[in-house]
Amino acid sequence: MKTTLETIIDKIDEMLVFDFYVYGEQSQKEMTETIKLLKRFLPMERQMIEKAFSDGVGEGLTDPERPFSGKEYYDIKYKK
Repeated sequence: MKTTLETIIDKIDEMLVFDFYVYGEQSQKEMTETIKLLKRFLPMERQMIEKAFSDGVGEGLTDPERPFSGKEYYDIKYKK
């Protein structure tokens, strides 16, 4: 499963590959720089996802006032 940043990077990359004739040279350069910038945030995003998962599972299983499983905790907190 791809993260949000990975999906965005792939979409921009697809735009560059399949629609290269539509964009000017400056636009292509900007899109390439955007991809580089987003790739720098991938490790941070991965760390945030892992932390959120471990916090959710730990709190749901150890806190007697919130006896949720990790999935239930995630569903309640993040699905809107």
